[in-house]
Amino acid sequence: MTNEHITQMANDLFHEERARTRLDGWFFIKQLQRRCHEEFAHLPPQQRAAETLKVVARELPLSISKNAMFAGTQRDAFARSYALINPAFEVESFAGYCDPTAVFGDITPGEGITQEEIDDARRYEKQGAYAKALGEVYADVENLTGEVVFFVEQVTGHLIPDFRPMLEHGVVAFAEKVQNPALKAALEAATILAGRYAEIARKQGQGKLAQVLERVPRHGARTLREALQSYMLLWQVMCLEQAPNPFAFSVGNADRIFEPYRAAENLDRESAAALFKHLLVFYNVGDRSWAISQNLIIGGKDIDGSDLTNTASFALLDAYYDMNLPQPILSVKLHQNTPDELYQSLGRFFFTPGVLTPSLFNDDAMFQVLARAGVEEADLPDYSIAGCQEPLIMGRDNANTTNSWLNLAKILELCLNNGKSLITSKQIAEPVGADANPPEALSNIRKTFYAAVEKYAAIMANAANGCSRALSQLPVPFLSAAMHCDEIDMRDPNKQGTKYNGSGCLIHGLAVVADSFVAIDQLLAERPEDADKLITALQNDFTGYEDLQTFLLAAPKFGNHIEIADKEAADVASRVADIVAAQKNYLGNAFRPDFSTPSTHLLYGYWVGATPDGRKARTQLNYGTDPLHGDANQGMGLRTLSSFTLPYEKLTGGYASHYGIDPKYFADAKTHEDKGLAFAKRVVAPLFFNEANAEKVSPFYLYVNVTTPETLRKVLANPKKYAPSGVYVMRIHGTFVNFLDLSPAIQQDIIARLDLESTRL
Repeated sequence: MTNEHITQMANDLFHEERARTRLDGWFFIKQLQRRCHEEFAHLPPQQRAAETLKVVARELPLSISKNAMFAGTQRDAFARSYALINPAFEVESFAGYCDPTAVFGDITPGEGITQEEIDDARRYEKQGAYAKALGEVYADVENLTGEVVFFVEQVTGHLIPDFRPMLEHGVVAFAEKVQNPALKAALEAATILAGRYAEIARKQGQGKLAQVLERVPRHGARTLREALQSYMLLWQVMCLEQAPNPFAFSVGNADRIFEPYRAAENLDRESAAALFKHLLVFYNVGDRSWAISQNLIIGGKDIDGSDLTNTASFALLDAYYDMNLPQPILSVKLHQNTPDELYQSLGRFFFTPGVLTPSLFNDDAMFQVLARAGVEEADLPDYSIAGCQEPLIMGRDNANTTNSWLNLAKILELCLNNGKSLITSKQIAEPVGADANPPEALSNIRKTFYAAVEKYAAIMANAANGCSRALSQLPVPFLSAAMHCDEIDMRDPNKQGTKYNGSGCLIHGLAVVADSFVAIDQLLAERPEDADKLITALQNDFTGYEDLQTFLLAAPKFGNHIEIADKEAADVASRVADIVAAQKNYLGNAFRPDFSTPSTHLLYGYWVGATPDGRKARTQLNYGTDPLHGDANQGMGLRTLSSFTLPYEKLTGGYASHYGIDPKYFADAKTHEDKGLAFAKRVVAPLFFNEANAEKVSPFYLYVNVTTPETLRKVLANPKKYAPSGVYVMRIHGTFVNFLDLSPAIQQDIIARLDLESTRL
């Protein structure tokens, strides 16, 4: 086939997938799991899980499209669940993903599935040990999670498997070296699946595909096509093992995974790109690409600083640009020796409206951060990104990255209001500082706040550990094999299986809290007579206290290179990171501070009352480590200098930062290639590789949207004109999605956070 024919097949296959409005495979798997739970009740849990996975591989209904170059799909592992791409999503009613039986509400009767079967399956699931254990954890802390002082969840995905040994040697040879019988049995599921697909391919006259399936993943791959086929089947089995909704499994450095196979047959860039297009389609599930936050990264350096960009890197970029699909996420590793050719290739992504934009990671800084966190030097080049922006070592790091979520702004609210919610007036926590007069309470607010953070962080960590222990009742022998766990299950709560292990904590409200402290200080210094009014003003959401709100809003804000505000933000980040890192997870390892807020700055802000920085109640918090939108208005240069003050060496779980960039600042560069080089010079280098910041660890993450609010409003008003394909890709946080698929609340959030005054050049 020609590359054009292969590309057309990929496009047709994507349109087939986007036409799917039902995702029922996971429900069928649940029925099989229920049957197997009884059939294999005599087996130990891990062995039972392995035998169940083999039954799923044998009995799951399979098909191969006439447009498919490869067999396999992850469709059966996902439901129509992810809230932020659901048009019915509402900030007011979102309650997280803590109920494992909520997924049964995401399927409707039809296609042979009755409401009685759905209800019965949900009742059965509720009676399971896992659901009961998880329910007990949430019941213990519901007073604090209800208004999001913190939140906890069981982490199913957010991992990066290492399939390289299986690709190279084949599953059969790999299994021979595995000692654990459960892991060995689970690996058989991949060969069972391949055999069934091979039979289908032969019956449909797809003889070449059948030949490939008869070889891989049973044996080692020799060509890029064989490697991709093997990889997709391994990925499918991994997802089936955790159906439904193993969100945010990620690929890792795909260019390094697949380049040896491309090079072995000397396949040219164009032909490799055509095959990679089918890999990208594989990651899109159903009508809204429901398998969210699966990250694929390219580029980067070796330990000695040598650039590792290769032909597969550019072939993957070509495939991404030509297809422009909502998933999977594209990330790019950069360093001081990144070749100009890579920046030139990236220019087309940043400066073509409606096209995906990659996340950017700074290898030079990331190596420093991970080394300080205990990662061995030899493993540093193998760091990749799980989910949105969490750095993990591929195949060796079980980081439980979204295990806990801490809301600093809500904690500040409780400290200022004697433990009562400004939203509901409920007494959420014990009274704090009840006997202190307002000026005294305000002057001691930092001491009160950090003591409260320590208290709630400890409660949060204990609850998060409860979620992890509950999840351990669902062993994952196949995934364990891909994570280099031979002796035990990687979810074992008593003995560490993966080389690295931790738990994540996503920290919200950094700038809101820091700016609030600065505003309180200024109020006490300049208008001490109004100190008595502040608490009452917050309780009334500044109604009747507009003059006081104006004063608070005028106080110095983080992001404008004002020393007092920047120093406060750095201090808040440092102290909170230390408190979080001091918490121990279920295996005694540190929690990893992660200042990222994947749209949760909007969700959690809804439960926070007015704050002393002048922010109104129920409005969003700041995004990640960024200033609160609208508060930084002095341009990208000063905002970048503010960002240099933050303690990136302590942000071992990652962080989030977004620049909304007006394309007019690059009008002097005529071609996409020239714009890519200009972007490297004007945006990347000043942030990542600035000599003025050489004494400190530099920022290591950024994502951008190069557009204007006016453009996005036009897209929403007339999508047929501005997005005739029905797809207009934008960054939402660490992932990109079809802007037209998003709920209205999230669409407006993206528009608001473009915040072009903070990034004007």
